[in-house]
Amino acid sequence: MRMITHELAHHNEAALRSARFSRRVLTVMFLIGLIMTAAACSRDAGTDGNSSAESADQSSPCALTTDTSAWVAFEKLADRVGSGTNVSKEELDAFGDLPTVTLWRNSLGAPIPSANRVGNWLESTFWDELGREGNQKKGADRAIFTRSYRYSLDNRDRINKRLAELTGPRKCDIDEMARFWVESDLLPATLDIHFLPAKTEIRIFEGSLLVDTGVVGAGNSDQVIRHMAALLYRKYQTIPGPNPIDLEGEEAVAHCFRVMMNEGITGWIEQTVAFEFDSSHPVLYKVKIIPEDFFLKAQQAIDIMNGHLGPMLDDEATMVEKGQNFAIHLAGMNALSHTGFSMSAVIAAHLGPERLRDAGRSIPAFLAAYQEAALANPVPAPVPGAPNVELFNTVPPLDPEIFTKLETMLTRVFPD
Repeated sequence: MRMITHELAHHNEAALRSARFSRRVLTVMFLIGLIMTAAACSRDAGTDGNSSAESADQSSPCALTTDTSAWVAFEKLADRVGSGTNVSKEELDAFGDLPTVTLWRNSLGAPIPSANRVGNWLESTFWDELGREGNQKKGADRAIFTRSYRYSLDNRDRINKRLAELTGPRKCDIDEMARFWVESDLLPATLDIHFLPAKTEIRIFEGSLLVDTGVVGAGNSDQVIRHMAALLYRKYQTIPGPNPIDLEGEEAVAHCFRVMMNEGITGWIEQTVAFEFDSSHPVLYKVKIIPEDFFLKAQQAIDIMNGHLGPMLDDEATMVEKGQNFAIHLAGMNALSHTGFSMSAVIAAHLGPERLRDAGRSIPAFLAAYQEAALANPVPAPVPGAPNVELFNTVPPLDPEIFTKLETMLTRVFPD
């Protein structure tokens, strides 16, 4: 959906509409398009002794293939430039025509950047080494890609070590995690993962994952695996629906819980509150997650639900009058994703990940699982961050009457 970035909270309706519930957390990006392969480049790259990462993998014990051909080609270019070899602009442009890079370019949608533009970004990255003179042309994309390419180049040893894990012994971990969370008939028969230097993002394009090598270098292998599994969950398993703040009455309230469930389980899969990134990354250094904030926000949201939903659930006219404002208020305080994550954490802690996964197939079932799990938490609810207190123990259940009426309403809006 979005580039990996550290997004600020939004506090007005216009911003909420355009952001589609942007989170102050790391998010991932996907677009839909056409799958392409890189077999020819893979055969050539597989014989290269300069990279510890494998190229395309055509056989695997799991239903997953990995391809590092574009990364290997990038390393080769960097080595030639670094050795003083004269690399022409045409050779730089040719990188943009590689199958994996072409796949990535097509994923961006209109206007699709040309191979020549990719060559321009590479030229800017190697400007000094290539002996170019004069000032470079200015441009936002040029600056973004130059920083991203340079980070991958400067951290190539760490990237190669992690790619060796992700394309080798950890490869099937990706497939296993994805297939645990996503129903098998919803996933592509074979998952294809392409690692390449790009922007700070992970994309889905016609069933292929396109993973920036800078993301690989900035986080550990476990984290990258979780990012990919969470993105696959978001793409293939979450329940689609409209933006709650565009709705009225019980539809607005009900779809708040749909968003909470979708965002919460996605965040739990990627373990949002545990993100750690290299402080030297040009974008990801900004990501500063405070886990306690999520659970404090959840406490506030549960208080709001207990305090406001009763009259709305008891009286149709009150629901019609206040439903949209309820959604706008929760979205405006950034409570949807934070509360959803906290609810998911409570379910997973008390009932297990399998129950969280199964509950995620139904909004009423998710609410019921949360209520069951939260009833095991101490009363009164401890303060998040208090000594010797697990964060999942700090989120209280809904008041019994509120829960019963809310579950009935959600079942009506989202029948199985």
